[in-house]
Amino acid sequence: MKRPRINVMIMTQGEPDSPIRSYSFPWYAPRAAIAIGIAVLFLLVLTSSLFLYYFNESRDTARMREQVRGLSGAMGKVEAMQRELNLHREFTKRVAGLLGISTPDFGDSSLSDSSMSPESMTSSSETASGVQTDTSEDDYAGVGLLVTECPPDPQNRPHGMPLRGRISRGYAPETSNPALRHGGIDLAVKEGTPVLATADGTVEFAGQHELYGFQIIIDHGNGFRTMYGHNSVLLVKTGDKVHRGDRIAFSGNTGSSTAPHLHYEITQDSMSVDPTGFLGR
Repeated sequence: MKRPRINVMIMTQGEPDSPIRSYSFPWYAPRAAIAIGIAVLFLLVLTSSLFLYYFNESRDTARMREQVRGLSGAMGKVEAMQRELNLHREFTKRVAGLLGISTPDFGDSSLSDSSMSPESMTSSSETASGVQTDTSEDDYAGVGLLVTECPPDPQNRPHGMPLRGRISRGYAPETSNPALRHGGIDLAVKEGTPVLATADGTVEFAGQHELYGFQIIIDHGNGFRTMYGHNSVLLVKTGDKVHRGDRIAFSGNTGSSTAPHLHYEITQDSMSVDPTGFLGR
């Protein structure tokens, strides 16, 4: 069966002698023209949509870049303010040391990552001549023995004092004022005093801490850990095996501290305990 065709004849009006043009199209030509028109229209709409989308994205990107530049400038100002604040803190500490008064350890009131309790304030101070002055009503001097002067504990629990010093601030983990909480004891000594391990163990951490300065944490393998803070020099590194009585550091005044001293903490099963019960009395 022969398929029908569409014939179109075109003649020029007013010109009788002009030739008649005749065109013949297959029957599906109109439908094909409509389909092509729809496809072209769809492509135009899609192209316009993509153009508007990427144009808006480029504007958002430019705005975000401007915001990032603004934040970078603000961060620079914050860092400058932090540096200036640190200078003021250091100046305050030095003046306090010269006057023989105590000042709070700025910001030292949060828990450390090792579950040690915070040391929020140092109650010992040093005069300009280097002599320690007592700023606490309680004098804990003579409450313990140096670790090398008393026998080891049979269960390898910490036993004895890590250095010979006066306890200038005691254990106070549950005071109503968070700024006065203290998860260990402060041993006031001259800078450079040898610090001794109070039991055998493995150095879990030896490095710099924002609050405790040069800090050492020893895991004794029986649920007990000891922490030694504010040292001037560390003699061990993370992973070292140490024995009771070994020198592990020299005391100092690093971190958030107002005068040379050692901050000493003991935890049992990640719970803070009073170190004064382990000083070899």
